[in-house]
Amino acid sequence: MLKTSQSKNDPSARGPAQQLKTFEGKKVKPTLYVGTAVGHGRYIAAQDESGKLVCDRDGRPIPYREI
Repeated sequence: MLKTSQSKNDPSARGPAQQLKTFEGKKVKPTLYVGTAVGHGRYIAAQDESGKLVCDRDGRPIPYREI
């Protein structure tokens, strides 16, 4: 008997969605930050629900992977 594999596009075969991260009690999502004009480079930063970038004390956006 042949065994058929599930399609990779089958929604029931997909894993659970990644949980959102939180920073100081607020949900944050990843967003692309392009700060090449000010010497910060280009990376995925954290953005809160209101659309503002989550920044450190120096005013530089926090990378999403560090949260």
